[in-house]
Amino acid sequence: MQFIPYIALGLASLLLQLTALRELLTVFSGNELDIGITLSVWLVSVGLGSLAGSRLRLRNSFALSFLLVALAAEPTIIGIGYIRPLLGLGYGEAASLGGTFIGTAAILFPLCFLLGLQFPRAVTFRGGSRPAAEVYALEAIGAFMGGVVFTFALSGRVGATGLAVGLSVLYILMAILVLRKRAAIALIVVPFVLHAALGYLKPPDVEAGKLIKTVQSRYGELWVTALGEQKNLYSSGQLVYSYPNPQVEERTVHLPMSVKQDVRRVLALGGSPAAIREYLKYPVERVVFVEIDPALLETSLEMLNSSDRAAIDSDRARLIVEDGRRYIKSLKRPAYDMVVMNLPPPSTANLNRFYTVEFFREVRAALEPGGVLTVRVPSSAGYVGRRMQRANGSIYNSLKHVFSNVVMTTEEYGVIFASDSPLDLMPGDLIARFKTRGIETKYFLPYIFEDAFDPMRVEFNERRLGEVDAVNTDMRPSAYLYNLMLWAEVHGGVLNTVLSFSGTTMALIAMALFVLAAFTVVRDRTRTLYYSMFTGGYAGMAIMLAIVLGYQAAYGYVYEMIGLLGALFMVGVAIGSYVMRGGGLRRLLAIEAIAALLAVAAPMLFRAEAMFYLLSVAAGAITGYQFALVNHLTEEPEAAAGRLYSSDLMGSFAGAVLSAIILIPMLGIRGSLLFLAGVKTVSFVAVSLVRK
Repeated sequence: MQFIPYIALGLASLLLQLTALRELLTVFSGNELDIGITLSVWLVSVGLGSLAGSRLRLRNSFALSFLLVALAAEPTIIGIGYIRPLLGLGYGEAASLGGTFIGTAAILFPLCFLLGLQFPRAVTFRGGSRPAAEVYALEAIGAFMGGVVFTFALSGRVGATGLAVGLSVLYILMAILVLRKRAAIALIVVPFVLHAALGYLKPPDVEAGKLIKTVQSRYGELWVTALGEQKNLYSSGQLVYSYPNPQVEERTVHLPMSVKQDVRRVLALGGSPAAIREYLKYPVERVVFVEIDPALLETSLEMLNSSDRAAIDSDRARLIVEDGRRYIKSLKRPAYDMVVMNLPPPSTANLNRFYTVEFFREVRAALEPGGVLTVRVPSSAGYVGRRMQRANGSIYNSLKHVFSNVVMTTEEYGVIFASDSPLDLMPGDLIARFKTRGIETKYFLPYIFEDAFDPMRVEFNERRLGEVDAVNTDMRPSAYLYNLMLWAEVHGGVLNTVLSFSGTTMALIAMALFVLAAFTVVRDRTRTLYYSMFTGGYAGMAIMLAIVLGYQAAYGYVYEMIGLLGALFMVGVAIGSYVMRGGGLRRLLAIEAIAALLAVAAPMLFRAEAMFYLLSVAAGAITGYQFALVNHLTEEPEAAAGRLYSSDLMGSFAGAVLSAIILIPMLGIRGSLLFLAGVKTVSFVAVSLVRK
């Protein structure tokens, strides 16, 4: 029983973080930039709370912290839903960088500050010879349990507000357990009363439509809105497609199907399943539609009319619920004449893996001789700007590294075709082929071929994109970087300025800051210990991001396994904290060196699935051991626990921002890990110069 409050602290904190992150990603149509902002706000706020908690001298403060978090949890989660209306954002409309940061900070700071108070108060309440290390380990065990429970039991099954109520009840029970006063059990009704009161408040609908349905999915919250006769489906705040939308459905199908003379088997990745109706107008043997999210697919089928449902029920159509890349990789031999990608542009690292050289090679292996891959890129009705040129050019160039023939439409249509056989895209030949087939369409008319494949404009578009020499790979996601730059160009601000520098320049600037910070602590024992803990937090976050993105690129977006990687990291933290039994500065130097070596060796170990799990445990063990060791080396371990915890979190904040937003997109996974090795080398030197 004596361990339960500390385990509950880690479990509830992680569940609240995952819930808030999930809701904020939906609000801000999130990518890794939004994840970085949310994590940075969370970590900084918790760090400030930890600093304040280390100075707090209030009776029963540990129990009181549980009660305060219980009262703040529900308003925080419910309040996230009001951010979009307050910012005046319609469904699918992207927030600016400033709006994202201000909205995230305003809603999260109170709750996170209170969560930060808990760690130093827990250390004081725990007492004993090694209270900080023990609380750190028990909190990590709780976080591991929270990650497993969320990934395998709660995600997609329990709504955010329901989970917030449950966590509030748990925190009140912990407060009662710490206080040892059974009379306080009456406080259990508070979360339910608060839930009922807040239930009367609903965010207003925005002008972009009326929200008619919300669906909880493991992969993000789904919205269905209605605007007139049209319904719009959103996933994590991003528009997936509108229905009915026959103009888009016809163009999505008939443009690529006209490129190849004989198509028997078609594989469609993403988009609207209503497009199957158009594929079946051709004499195809099979149309396979792949979608990773079962809830999204089920919601899509509910939106379709009877005729489109009948098309999907055809013997020639097949729906598969699986990650598209994982499905293609599982094919052992050529199986399709046409692969059509109807995915959003690579605005996230998860989407980027569908636009890399490695993925295009996997598609080529799945294509029959003469098969065609169709890829959509952002289109422009006029001049293609420099950053859109880079974004689309990196994809075009990556396709040319794999296929011998890569051709495209004009910039207004934004479609690229790739094959190992010559492709005839002369407008006259395409029109003749389309008319010969006798396909009935309402909106797709033959003149579209003349517009989409105008030779002069196609040549200009190919020449512009061909000027880009970047290649998009799993380990160096350049297309994601350029799409991030395109987003920053639209919204402006400081990120636009930062991304205008080269990756090498940004790495040198960042490294100079780490070296400058090391100079400020040189030979001072206490300051150097805090600096070491800061770089330890940075290392833990940076290497975990690299492991998750590396696993995702190699094995596809397997939701449970990626959640398991984070849980295994927390197991390592608990193990490292527990096994630390003292030592001096030499042992800390050894830990610094081991962290640097792990960063260098990690990319070479990204070859077997089991190695990703072992690396997660190892990275967590180094982080946990370093925290316990540095706390042991301080003059007043119990008093310093809150400050060290804050240093750890501030380092994690730096790791989240630098790695997710700058270093991994600009330098790739290997480059970001080499940078991490440099950071730990600087920390090693700083520790070695400490006066005995």
